[in-house]
Amino acid sequence: PAHGAPASRARAPARVRGSPPSLRRGTSRLSPCRAATAVAPATAGVDKAAARELVAWLTVEKGLPSEAASQVSFGDGGVATLVSDARAGEPLIEIPQNLCVTAVDVADSPIIAGLAAGRGELIGLALWLCHERAKGALSEWAPYVATLPNAGEDHPLRWPLKELETLLQGSPVRNEAVSRAAGAAEEFEAIRSLIASDSEAYPSEAYAFLTKDAFLDALSVVVARAVWLNAANVYAMVPLVDLLPVVGAPPPGVNPAVAGGGEAAGLQGLAKAAGVVDYDAATECVTVTCACEARQTVPVVAIDPLARNAGDLFLSTGVVDQSHCGDYLVMSASTVNTDKLYEAKRQILEGMGMSADMQAFPVFADRMPLQMLAYMRFARVQEPSELMTVSFEEDKIVSPMNEYEVLQLLMGDARELLAEYENSSEEFELLQLKEQGLSARAVTAAKLRLQEKRLINATTTAVRRRLAPIRGIPTKQGMEDPNADLLEIFDAIENLPNKPKQMFDDFRKWARGDYEDQIR
Repeated sequence: PAHGAPASRARAPARVRGSPPSLRRGTSRLSPCRAATAVAPATAGVDKAAARELVAWLTVEKGLPSEAASQVSFGDGGVATLVSDARAGEPLIEIPQNLCVTAVDVADSPIIAGLAAGRGELIGLALWLCHERAKGALSEWAPYVATLPNAGEDHPLRWPLKELETLLQGSPVRNEAVSRAAGAAEEFEAIRSLIASDSEAYPSEAYAFLTKDAFLDALSVVVARAVWLNAANVYAMVPLVDLLPVVGAPPPGVNPAVAGGGEAAGLQGLAKAAGVVDYDAATECVTVTCACEARQTVPVVAIDPLARNAGDLFLSTGVVDQSHCGDYLVMSASTVNTDKLYEAKRQILEGMGMSADMQAFPVFADRMPLQMLAYMRFARVQEPSELMTVSFEEDKIVSPMNEYEVLQLLMGDARELLAEYENSSEEFELLQLKEQGLSARAVTAAKLRLQEKRLINATTTAVRRRLAPIRGIPTKQGMEDPNADLLEIFDAIENLPNKPKQMFDDFRKWARGDYEDQIR
């Protein structure tokens, strides 16, 4: 029946909290717009000497004021630590815009400008990095390029297709990972075709540096290290700032200081210096501002205001943030287009800025997705008189039967998500992580799957708590479940996957002759 169609489905990560697309066009130099920025670094190959040489180069040759980064010290692996105690709101790093690489620099390059024209900013920055690497010591940016080492074969863009499909089996990010890897390869082929099509404009000897391996590695580095500046609406490569490790942002409305851990997050130990990266129009600098009180020598990290979940961060950096303070799943809900009230529901939802066909919602581990619940309650309403009883502002039940149906659908979606994995238990991933000899990719994938399963299980636990009081509501017949018929339907649906096994077991019993006495 039409009204029995599911109102929600789990989906791959969607951009539900304002993050920019992965490849943006635009050539504006840093200019004021909105606030907040993001970084996504991968700095394991940066040594202390390279980091300190970069600081010296910026200070001596580029005129960076000595106090612009004096609060932060960079060690092996590009690890940044506080030189002295920092207060909330105190600037930690300030990099002038002329020391940042953007699409403007790409457009100014006679070698790569034509190839980058019409392509996304990240593609252009990858071409810039390829070219600067090829120049070696002759590059104007050589000290900075030295802090952009090869990403290696373990970045998700470099994983073979078979490993993406097997190691990420069940993960909501698998399809996106496959799509990104394929898209990167297609971009390279399109660029090489452009070079081959016009040997006069693009002499082959001038582009010998642009090999597939060089391009894919440069793109992996740029995707991991490029800084998204909301205030300037542009991607930029920002020296020193892109060495800061990115940490997941807390849920909306939560103090960003929580991202640093410590007492603010209800954890033991000292808080990290959690920095918010922003473009300051007054000083024309990219500024890292401390969001919390922090003590001398603690690590300095950058909060991700793009609010990406652990899966999306993994796709960019190749690293799984297991301490992500605001991690979430993305689930989708929709109305039923054969519903007699569909048109009325569609108009109301679109008036609130939502879609009637497919609306994505973030689902956090520590709270019920109240907006999604309200949407699903609205989608399941069958009487016109009940349409206006649904509240999107407060957690208000429409009716016991409506709530029961919605929660069962949400529980079914969570179970479907778990069923996609090779093994649905968290223990399976924990055992995987204890195995000796696992490849770096297998370890990273196990961490990601574990993170995702914990979120799914937290959601099912929250739904069960909601279902408990609804299952046994007093009626005139005593404690009979008023939703018994509905429960029987859902139980039958949930048991459908077991029917083939039951049929095989019955056939095996018949073959053994177990039913002969009954037949006689």
